[in-house]
Amino acid sequence: MAGISASLIASALSLSLMASSNVNAGQLNGKNPVAVASLQANLDVLGFNAGTPDGHIRESSYEAVAKFVTQFGHGSSQPINTRVAQIVRSLPDLGTHLSGASILAIQSWFAQWHLYHGPLNGQSSAALMHALNQFQRDTGIPQTNQFNGATLATLAHLAVVREAVHHHWQYIAEPGDQMRQLAWAAAIPIKQFEAMNAEHHGVLWVGQVVHFSQPKPIHSSQPSHPTRQSGKPAPKKISPAKSSQHAPASKNPEPSTTPTSTGVFSNIQPIAAFVVYNPSSTSLTALLQAQKSYPRDLIDLAVTGQWAVNHAGLMKTLGHSGNELVMSGYTGVSLNQLPGWGIKQEIQWSQKAIENTTGSRPVFVSQTAPFTRAVQNDVNALNVIALSPNIMEQSPWSAAKSVSALLAHPDQIVGSNVYPNSVKGWQQFFGRLQSHHFVFLNLGQIWADTGNG
Repeated sequence: MAGISASLIASALSLSLMASSNVNAGQLNGKNPVAVASLQANLDVLGFNAGTPDGHIRESSYEAVAKFVTQFGHGSSQPINTRVAQIVRSLPDLGTHLSGASILAIQSWFAQWHLYHGPLNGQSSAALMHALNQFQRDTGIPQTNQFNGATLATLAHLAVVREAVHHHWQYIAEPGDQMRQLAWAAAIPIKQFEAMNAEHHGVLWVGQVVHFSQPKPIHSSQPSHPTRQSGKPAPKKISPAKSSQHAPASKNPEPSTTPTSTGVFSNIQPIAAFVVYNPSSTSLTALLQAQKSYPRDLIDLAVTGQWAVNHAGLMKTLGHSGNELVMSGYTGVSLNQLPGWGIKQEIQWSQKAIENTTGSRPVFVSQTAPFTRAVQNDVNALNVIALSPNIMEQSPWSAAKSVSALLAHPDQIVGSNVYPNSVKGWQQFFGRLQSHHFVFLNLGQIWADTGNG
């Protein structure tokens, strides 16, 4: 076993599990992206960071499956897809007691449906609960005002339906599918959706293709024999939709050209995340003052647990500022230099210190140097998310240089261990970016778009 990386072992284990299930080799090659996306979405709900449910198996998906099996086990006769989905459906009433990684995935899905308008930070909030209540009302599921298995299973499933519409995958009706819910997930008016699927006669037939745009008329004399939700055979004659007009697959059609930026706010260019590492209290006080003139220019602040304890008053103010607070460990020592137990201690102590001083539990861990794969695995196992900067700005501070770095790295993370120490310095920085119509992302939005985890 010497010399074999943990990620390679996880990939091999996950590949063997998926190959023995209904996510087979063909599906791994993209022949059934809906099945892959369903597995990803359910793992995300459980907090295993499988990545955006885009139907594409990546390293994070392998690792998520391996972690799931380590925690829940895997019956040899049961496909991994089925096992994960069953556990999601069997979850009890959880209130808001979900891991930060779970909440982050849910926030991103709610935001895509325009139900949630708060920060993507992995933290429960009144805005998140409002989105949950609206989701339950819109989809017709019981309004429990809390997360439970039925709600989470529906949420994960409809997130996959939305991806199917967005990527133009073929979608086959599954047991439990409802016209109302699929139309809602696809942002298509119900009457229009029913017209698109006239052959279903108002009730979805399991095993039959669901159309999210107007299907072409069917002239074949050979009937299909899907199974209706009740289990009875479908009628032999299937009437094609009569309208010849093609409806869009979504209210937000694909642009004719691919934008440079594809993030959560990709319609506003350019965008990137800016992480300041270990800022001084003087700089943070100046930042908060400058943001009174630039209230939308919110950045990520990576602080150590020790710093949080020593500046409790300022941390409390920062906790309500809208800027995202990120852990950089408790002492600030490089996590790449520590054994597993040391990494766990650094993260847990830092998380507790920030939570005690701000009232909110941080989700992200970031340091100036990229994490090794082993460290990233150890961090993710703690139900927090490790994200490193794509580029680091070094001394001395230059507003022009930092602005150039942000403009040159859309949808990426620019880090800096230097920063303005005056209100004027921050205002100059924000003013330069404003002239380029720049909008800041945070790590939550970067994570939601890329599926890193």
